[in-house]
Amino acid sequence: MSLPESPFSCLCLHLLFSLSSALLFPSYWFIDRLLSCAVFTSVERSRGLGPRLLCLLLGVPLFLLLFLLSLPLGFFGFLFWAPLHCARRPFSYQNSVKTADLPEKILSGDRSFTFISANLCLLPDGLARFSNLRHSQRRSAAISRLLCSAPEPAGNNCEDTVPICGTEDVVPMIEMPCKTGEEEDAPFEVSVTFPKNADFVCLQEVFDGRASRKLRRCLGTTFPHILYDVGPSGPRGCGFRFFNSGLFLASRHQFTAAKYYFYPNARGEDAMASKGLLCVKVHVGMTKQKQRIVGYINCTHLHAPESDAVIRCDQMSLLLRWVLDFQSQYCEDGDLVAFDILCGDLNFDNCSTDDCMEQKHQLFSVYKDACRDTAGQDRLGTVGTLLRADSLYHEAVNTPASLKRTLDSEAERKLYVAPPLPEGIDGTGAHWTGRRIDYILYRESDSLLSLAVNKFQFITQLAGLSDHVPVSMHFSVSLPEGSSL
Repeated sequence: MSLPESPFSCLCLHLLFSLSSALLFPSYWFIDRLLSCAVFTSVERSRGLGPRLLCLLLGVPLFLLLFLLSLPLGFFGFLFWAPLHCARRPFSYQNSVKTADLPEKILSGDRSFTFISANLCLLPDGLARFSNLRHSQRRSAAISRLLCSAPEPAGNNCEDTVPICGTEDVVPMIEMPCKTGEEEDAPFEVSVTFPKNADFVCLQEVFDGRASRKLRRCLGTTFPHILYDVGPSGPRGCGFRFFNSGLFLASRHQFTAAKYYFYPNARGEDAMASKGLLCVKVHVGMTKQKQRIVGYINCTHLHAPESDAVIRCDQMSLLLRWVLDFQSQYCEDGDLVAFDILCGDLNFDNCSTDDCMEQKHQLFSVYKDACRDTAGQDRLGTVGTLLRADSLYHEAVNTPASLKRTLDSEAERKLYVAPPLPEGIDGTGAHWTGRRIDYILYRESDSLLSLAVNKFQFITQLAGLSDHVPVSMHFSVSLPEGSSL
């Protein structure tokens, strides 16, 4: 099976949608620049009152005038853009390698896979500033370069190196933790670089179309299969969605099926986006006996407002039902399932007392969290992934090396990682984790291959570029005893 690349079944509709988007862009850009002139980051506030007054007195009136002048053109584009969302598929597909050109991959022995999940906060610049982040286009270019390059090898005998995106640069990855003395055999590590040879990259909050294009151009050299522009904007039910879901999935392996499910219960600022669940089936190879080896990937971004635990729990219940529906619909006789992964920004942690409803949800009886000991307590070695927005540019967290030192120190983490909720409560557990809201979960089942987590990493390479710490999980799968791939 092969997914269609265009979100439209008809070329004319695709061209009309592109034209209407182009007509809307000036109004979009002017209102974004207006917000950028009115909302200031902590770096801009530290430069004094003068530059801010100049932006407010000159920039705001100028871009407001330009926005008003662009409205007739934007309104004409909107008349076509909004209804066309009802006719489009809820994702676009970039396929840079045609299946027919590739020999079938025969796998032998145990096989390992690496997942990366990261919230990039690539909103329009004016909205990203509410999270104390600016220059979304510059950040997207920098993030693309970091995902596609890495430093020279460090020469440590615990490290191996390999290019990520076919460049001359290489990225170190520690295959197994270096142990000293009586150190516990724990798979957790804070790493300054992304892991080598990742199989899948799941991104959240890639809302900006230009940022998405930069990521696709870079990642497409290594990840031939990319799903982007996931979740339709425009009218949805009784409301209107100004943005898609922000989900973005890049894979080395072919997608054979994909489906997007829309969460119907968003409210507040989350009602501006078409958040939901992206379910994907991937083909990773064949056994020597010509049996298909597949995997399931489920990407999501749950409701964000902290006080809305009931909404998040309802979304998790929907998620479990949709995963079952998708896998029932697309399973085929003879499939050998290597993995079933759920990843994304779930917007709750495992140490906040305010998140106790989510921590005890049925989700965790289906999917396993390698970082979780019990509900309310994380395993030793895990760290929070949500940084304090007001301190993103402090020297303790504004470079990959300094952020690693901060995350490795419990005392420093308390200063720069978002605290458990309600604030003032340190949470339970043997150590202070902070808000760990970015997850990579996996399912164990008799119907799946045996899975073992080799390493779970918290990656600091996007220091200063996002308010989240990316996470990565490296795991291996093996057939039951007596079988061979």
